[in-house]
Amino acid sequence: MVKKQNPRIDEELVRQMIGGQAPLTENVVVDTDAEPQPEDAPPPEAASAAEPRRRRAPLPDFKKTFLLPQDNTRTSRSSIYVSAHIKRMITEVVKKIGQEHMTVTAYVDNILRHHLELYKDDINRIHKEQNSKNII
Repeated sequence: MVKKQNPRIDEELVRQMIGGQAPLTENVVVDTDAEPQPEDAPPPEAASAAEPRRRRAPLPDFKKTFLLPQDNTRTSRSSIYVSAHIKRMITEVVKKIGQEHMTVTAYVDNILRHHLELYKDDINRIHKEQNSKNII
């Protein structure tokens, strides 16, 4: 009987993809024929000790955070452009799991609001490195 090999996943690359630091087109499966790392080798996270550790934010309730339709008090809108691929994916999410009056615009607005709130400190820190005041 042939033993089935389990592919190794590059966890650091997956984290970078989730964080938007690596393109989603990268291959996260590591060659199984490559030499395994010695057990006493430091983990990949330890190698990047110069980088600040990112705090893990608690995951929000997805439905309450992203899939609630906006109230109609926001009348000032502006257009932005996204790739056709992303637009198709977002449209599918809204169609399949969005509520009855949910729109793609409201979903994207909720995502961006959450992102800016989550990364507000990082955005301000980076901006302060380049300027003297907070941007958000």
